[in-house]
Amino acid sequence: MTATERPGTAPLVITGMGAVTVFGDGCEALFAALRAGRSGLHTLRGMTVARGKDRSAQIEDPARSGPWRVSDMACDSVAEALAQAGLDPARMTGRTGLYVGTTGGDSRVLEDRYADFLSVRQAMASGAEPEIDDELAEALVRFPIGVLADVVAARIGLSGPRYVATNACASGSIAMAMAMTALRRGVIDRAVVVGADQLKPSSYWGAERSGFIGHDLRPFHAERDGSVLGDGAGAIVLEPAATAAARGATALAQLAGWGITCDDNPQPIIPPEDGASNAAAIRLALADGALDPSEIDYFNAHGTGTPLIDRLETASAKASLGEQARRISMSSTKSITGHLAAASPVVETIATVFCLREQWVHPTARLDKVDPALDLDYVPLKGKPKPLRAAISNSLGGGGTNTVVVLRALGTGASATPRPSGGEPAAEADVVVTGLGAVSRLGDGAESLGSAYVAEDVSPRTAEFSVLDHIGEEAGYQYISRTAQVGFGAAAMAMADAGLPRPLPLDGPFAANRVAVVMGTAVGGLSTAAEVLCPHLLADPTRITPTMALDHGPQLAATLTARAAESTGPMITLTSGLTAGLQAIEIGRALLAAGACDIAIVGAAEAIDEPIRHAARLLAGRRGHADPAAFAATFADGAGCLVLERADDARRRGAPVKASLAACASWAEAAAPGEPGGSGPALEQCLRTVLPSGEDQPHLGYHVGGAAPDVPTHKVVSSGFRPGRLGRSLAATPVLAVVAAVRQLAADPAGPALVTAAAPGGAAAALRLEAVR
Repeated sequence: MTATERPGTAPLVITGMGAVTVFGDGCEALFAALRAGRSGLHTLRGMTVARGKDRSAQIEDPARSGPWRVSDMACDSVAEALAQAGLDPARMTGRTGLYVGTTGGDSRVLEDRYADFLSVRQAMASGAEPEIDDELAEALVRFPIGVLADVVAARIGLSGPRYVATNACASGSIAMAMAMTALRRGVIDRAVVVGADQLKPSSYWGAERSGFIGHDLRPFHAERDGSVLGDGAGAIVLEPAATAAARGATALAQLAGWGITCDDNPQPIIPPEDGASNAAAIRLALADGALDPSEIDYFNAHGTGTPLIDRLETASAKASLGEQARRISMSSTKSITGHLAAASPVVETIATVFCLREQWVHPTARLDKVDPALDLDYVPLKGKPKPLRAAISNSLGGGGTNTVVVLRALGTGASATPRPSGGEPAAEADVVVTGLGAVSRLGDGAESLGSAYVAEDVSPRTAEFSVLDHIGEEAGYQYISRTAQVGFGAAAMAMADAGLPRPLPLDGPFAANRVAVVMGTAVGGLSTAAEVLCPHLLADPTRITPTMALDHGPQLAATLTARAAESTGPMITLTSGLTAGLQAIEIGRALLAAGACDIAIVGAAEAIDEPIRHAARLLAGRRGHADPAAFAATFADGAGCLVLERADDARRRGAPVKASLAACASWAEAAAPGEPGGSGPALEQCLRTVLPSGEDQPHLGYHVGGAAPDVPTHKVVSSGFRPGRLGRSLAATPVLAVVAAVRQLAADPAGPALVTAAAPGGAAAALRLEAVR
């Protein structure tokens, strides 16, 4: 490391890329289409067409017609990226992080078999315990979209930290930002980032009814009327430049910086047209990458072809880049590939790397009539050679997420030596907990969790949770998914407990743009959405309304929290299964350490509907559970939330410091998706990270999922906490355990406390809390 490369700012480079698109397998097929400016759109097949909108970018290769298409595409793109990077998973040493962005995973299989699932559920209602076939059982296991990461890891053979981001169409960019943050902090040695999604009837009809789908996809065109969806996957391998050079790998481009913001807008889904929050994300990414607007020569646009988004991006480019915006070339990869949801940010990053290496800008396909109200260089019809030093890749996600990554060219026409990024030096900040919130079947608020320590049976809550206890009816939160409601409720309690005003001020010690919201969930309303949409897809899709799809996105717990608080800082949703809540705490702590925020509102939320209970019962019966119905009855709604701050900042503003968040870790072994047990080695790895070597003090134990951890070198003492009292709240239960542990430490500082979670599929997470004396 040179004298100019501070820890955390050493350059990160892309050494491998892989893609699966409508043009075929491999990056070369994509690059050929980019060179030709050829649109891959064709006639939509395999589903009922809405109002003549019959265009798609579906992959029609018969080899990709199997049920697990998204997993297949994701794995193939990862395999290509690893091969180009010269990495063999069987021989890799060090720590490899897997970061996945997806909005649907392989959930289509269960949606397509909804009638069979309903039939089995009806049989159970009549008293039967029916058997299900292997594909339906697998579909139940894979319906939670985070399972996609488990599948990729198992097939490729990847062990290491494993995260899944689901913030609609920005998910792939968030996966890249998390990978960059982990690499800068030295948590991992390399990262594999993959985005993958497919067009399915529920997404097509939900988007069409919401006004998003058009008759064609023509970004920046005077007659554009919407977007067109497709199938695809993209993957990159990211590693420190010095590591790549040491092993003789070819650096393709530098991934220099990232920026994430949340819209300042009361609408849960639709972004404001002024593009102000998007412009803020661009400025953050430039600062993070130590880039000036004068160095940017290319802007890879989100470019959906919707009237609003094209106006928004034009406005945000002007606001963030000033007069430089008029000399920068801007084009839309989606005009060629179609809109690939969470896969698009990664595929578009690959397209941007191609342009940087070729010193050439790919065109916006079929742009034969630019909207006269749009006045930038959109590179219509034909690509053009151009010296390119650096580029922006912009992605937006429904729910208010704005994400930007910036890249620097290497080799041809540019310095062959990557420049250090502008991120803050990596440092493990002294992070403390200043606020707690909880919703469980024991009641609302952290105090209600005291009932989880008593030995005798306790009565569940008598009054059902109501989001209207935390916000007025005029906000309309009572109409959004139940998961989002309980998540917001827990966050509102945590903010009040931390002494944070709502809404947040524009400046001062808790300025709105310096507050991050990171939430985890395993299912996050998607089962309820499927339950609403699938009957109409079978019978009459024209009866589908916008709220059936828009009100159930997994990102909405974070969205409702950010909207109510008027936070405009980073907003991230993790869908990594049972460990997602602890990972949300881990990511919030990492954002604070990286200087990306001053306050992090973190937690997890889960609403248990009938489809989840029925699926749990069927799978329990298949695995030989003695009483599947009783097992399914233990599932319950839940949400837990914490406010995290750097210790000095919290004390400066007089915040109530409750505990220190001393260490966090997550790890996963390559195991079969849904496989119970198997997470022991991953849990051991987490414990080695969060427990300092040689430390012999006893730890209070709070464990959720699977067997309790065996720590031969550390004494783990029972805390008396009984997670079963909370019911099975999936990703929320481990966070509720954290809330309980913090409360206990604040009342009786006998800690430290060790909170651990083990999940099916080989994943685990752990954190260590210490009392503040």
